[in-house]
This record gives sequence, structure tokens and C-alpha cells, in this order.
Amino acid sequence: MGEEEVEVAWLAMPEKAPVMDEAGQEIGRAEELLGDKEDDIFHGIVVKLSHGGQRVEVRADRIPKITTRRVYTDLASDELASLPEYR
Repeated sequence: MGEEEVEVAWLAMPEKAPVMDEAGQEIGRAEELLGDKEDDIFHGIVVKLSHGGQRVEVRADRIPKITTRRVYTDLASDELASLPEYR
């Protein structure tokens, strides 16, 4: 049995964590945290999408929960195409 999935602070997001949409489907992998670590201000994450492989930015206000295993978003699958590309 693996470890239990528990909620963690944004700074403890697992590397390359699976990122889930609102329906619980994996939409990609977390590539990078965006924020100010010194002031503990979370801006969002960079996600490499499973389909197409582009890197997009998901704002912090669209991420209700980060756990020891996954990042949960409130994004609907049809919103993925409209996310801003991360440069």
C-alpha cells in the first residue's frame, strides 16, 4: 500500500505531479511552481499538457487543492485550450 494522499502547502507540491481537471481526469504534469517563496505568495503552476505537450499556466485561484500525490484544478476539459501558454 502506498502512502495516504494528504493536502500539502504549495511549496510542497510533488515534482512532476499529475494535474487533474474538475472531473478527476489527468490533464498533464506539473512542471514548475509560480510564486514568491520568500513571501509565500502562490501564483500558479506550469503544466505540460498530456495532449499536445504544450506548457500552459494554471492560476492559483483555479487550484483548490495540492496533495502529496496530485494537483487538483477546477478546470473543465474544454477550458484547457484557452489557458495561456507559458513562455
